[in-house]
Amino acid sequence: MKLVGELKAKNTRHLIFNNGIKLFADGAMFSQAMQLGEPGYIDGHKGEWITQPGPFLEVARSYWNAGYQIHVHTNGDGGAKMVLDTLQKLQNEKFRANHRFTIEHYGYADDGTSRRIAELGAQVSANPFYLYDLGDRYAENGLGTDRASRIAPLGGLVKRNVPVGLHSDFPMAPAEPLFLAWTATSRETLSGKVFAPSERLQLDHAIRAVTIDAAYMIGMEVELGSIEAGKLADFAVLDKDPYEVGVGGLRNIKVWGTVFEGKPYPAKGSASSR
Repeated sequence: MKLVGELKAKNTRHLIFNNGIKLFADGAMFSQAMQLGEPGYIDGHKGEWITQPGPFLEVARSYWNAGYQIHVHTNGDGGAKMVLDTLQKLQNEKFRANHRFTIEHYGYADDGTSRRIAELGAQVSANPFYLYDLGDRYAENGLGTDRASRIAPLGGLVKRNVPVGLHSDFPMAPAEPLFLAWTATSRETLSGKVFAPSERLQLDHAIRAVTIDAAYMIGMEVELGSIEAGKLADFAVLDKDPYEVGVGGLRNIKVWGTVFEGKPYPAKGSASSR
């Protein structure tokens, strides 16, 4: 705890240490090492814990009691259950309002998991690229079609007023926010199939998920995430309006450049940089 306090004292305009900590629960999506609830993987293999449940509770408790915002890497519904059980215990022991406990990645989950996240006041920073890249393959191997269709299920969260942000977890996915937004709104896989359309994000929610709601995930919505007086003048400039091109055009929008500290910087290859 002392170390983080010392780091925060070194904050600058370009390097910020805040009151957040990231913990790790179960394994990764790409290796199918995430922890699944019953009936488990269809080929019979088992997932892995990065941190076993007992030690996870103890570590989470220490940061919870110190007032940290806790982010947790978890991908399977079995991993999410352990993490949410932990959050419930922590709330029962020491109630905290607006704790912003964050589920990171949210690889596969059933609707009951989404409901429980809402009930516990948690939030989700998701990687929707999992659906695009893995949906077809996992329908045949590991998960089966029903569960593969619920990779990164975000619509049920938003309907329950759960804050949702999107991230790439680069290099696990392209560092292209608008492509991630397109994936979350279309729920198309590599083959062009649409999985669980009821779990789509609406366009406005997807744009928020890569701007102001992404800033909310890390407790910096006062400083960035939207263009407002008093906020940092750092933002991307697009060649098209997402609301004009709609969901179908999101993935094709190009970044003209950026504004950093109030100064425009055209991207290489743009007309203004030639």
